[in-house]
Amino acid sequence: MNSVLKLGLIINPVAGMGGKIGLHGTDNELAKLAIAQGAENVSNARAKRALEILAKKKEIINFYSPSGIMGGDLLATLDLAYKQVNTHEANFQESSYQHTQSCAENMLRENVDAILFAGGDGTARDIFSIVSNKIPILGVPSGVKMRSGVFANYPEQAALIIIQAALAKKSGKSIELCDTEILDAGVNSEEYSHSEFFGNAITFKSPNQITNPKVNSNSNQDSALMELAGFLAENLDQDRLYLFGPGQSTKAILERVSPKRAKKFHAGVDAYYAGKIVGEDLNERSIIELLEIYTGKTTAKLPILYLGVIGGQGFLLGRGNQQLSFEVISKIGGNNVYIMANAAKLSQIVPSRLYVDFGEVNHSKIFPEYIKVHVAIDRTLVCKVVFDPMHQRALAV
Repeated sequence: MNSVLKLGLIINPVAGMGGKIGLHGTDNELAKLAIAQGAENVSNARAKRALEILAKKKEIINFYSPSGIMGGDLLATLDLAYKQVNTHEANFQESSYQHTQSCAENMLRENVDAILFAGGDGTARDIFSIVSNKIPILGVPSGVKMRSGVFANYPEQAALIIIQAALAKKSGKSIELCDTEILDAGVNSEEYSHSEFFGNAITFKSPNQITNPKVNSNSNQDSALMELAGFLAENLDQDRLYLFGPGQSTKAILERVSPKRAKKFHAGVDAYYAGKIVGEDLNERSIIELLEIYTGKTTAKLPILYLGVIGGQGFLLGRGNQQLSFEVISKIGGNNVYIMANAAKLSQIVPSRLYVDFGEVNHSKIFPEYIKVHVAIDRTLVCKVVFDPMHQRALAV
């Protein structure tokens, strides 16, 4: 019996590239648009964070990966031997879902124990369409949107989960697995908060390290939250820049001061100043430019960012709102971020934690350890902020 974990590795090279530039994914033609606009590679750097930890336990893991940018290049850089499962080398211009599916098919033929991938919901769907529930899959969160329940909270935690599985196999113990949902934004849905179900996959049982699937919700049915939105809309200052993050709860404020906004998509970041919408579906650079313009006025007050929480997951930043980067939040200031959420959403997050993932691990905390979440005009809940996964590296040594 082979006691070494056979691990497939697939990196989607274009996953997450659209985040900071304001695209809501990199599926299909959006990937080419992201590349044309000079978006930076995200998935390789995040996969590296996980693989640097796995390299410390390489004697109990055998890697299987396509050559080139979908895995082989990074493994070679880290001096990790691997068996090549696909001879075709994709590049950024031509990488597609067919490459991912082909890799997954080859990995099944090699009888790998699990597949670790770096990507988002689109990548999860592509792999799941091939492996179904035959083997567990685990995602290093690298996409623009990550609604499925197969993603580790942070890259470092993905590595820890794989190491735990490898140690279990080495000792002859069973690897604990569970069913979870594969979700993605609805193809034909105009509602950003809605997710479409594509099936039940198998992943590792690690409730504190793997993000729950996103829960569909309708904030407009929460009377307390809508009352709060109305109250906030009535008390906007004329000389303050307001930013509204994605989601129904924050956009409900904007829709009350600008009725035309009510028929638009709830994705993206919008800006409002002195009775007018001054920016819609902004990218990172546009937000920074607006902050410089409107906070530079001598009479201007500090900007306010209204931000929602992803239902069931507890992510505050880093899932579907990457344009709200560390640089952007630093300029706004953590104390000027107003968090609002459906109380029922928060009750689904146990323990009560809000996750922040800027994609880098070398920044100091920008929020206090505990932060208030507004669920009604006169009611707030306190949640712990989980920001920096660096301590996970020490656990993996």
